[in-house]
Amino acid sequence: SLADKRDYSHPYLTERGLTEATVREFGLGFCHAGTLIGRIAIPLHNGNGELVGYVGRWPGEPPTPETPKYKLPKGVRKSAELFNLHRALRERPEDPVYLVEGVFDVLHLWQHGLRKVVALLGSSLAAEQEALLFDRTPFAPQLVLLLDADDAGRKGTAEMLARLAPRTFVKVVALPRDGMQPEHLTPAEITSLPYLEARP
Repeated sequence: SLADKRDYSHPYLTERGLTEATVREFGLGFCHAGTLIGRIAIPLHNGNGELVGYVGRWPGEPPTPETPKYKLPKGVRKSAELFNLHRALRERPEDPVYLVEGVFDVLHLWQHGLRKVVALLGSSLAAEQEALLFDRTPFAPQLVLLLDADDAGRKGTAEMLARLAPRTFVKVVALPRDGMQPEHLTPAEITSLPYLEARP
């Protein structure tokens, strides 16, 4: 099985600031064989906690421009999933859901105590992903959009705000520096993020 072929102590995981506990919790590992050989395998689950497949992340910059940074398993559409959804659903229903773009944003925030966070696996929200946020009432009583501070992130934020604001209370968090990603937030910056207690 893939689980037997993964190296959980690959230096790339340490370079990204992940602790052994986080690596183990999320089942991350470097693949020495199989379809994801040479990549970090990241288990992707649905809201029920069932394994949908493994996302493969090239450790570092890919060797050629044609090599994609991320590789998705056959038959898995990222627009139909939210990374970390099954863990987020275990958190307090009244807490806001944080929406970020990438897997490593989730890992970083989760490691520093912000547990009700899911990744879009991109900078836009698909209709199927929107349905996932609202099909378990009151899973998303409030949403916090925490996308990258770049053009794609700002565009995605504006589009999501327009779509989601009629459905729920939405707060936008602008990252302090241009080009920044949530993964770059310090522990102090994470603890100062807004935890909204109640709908206005």
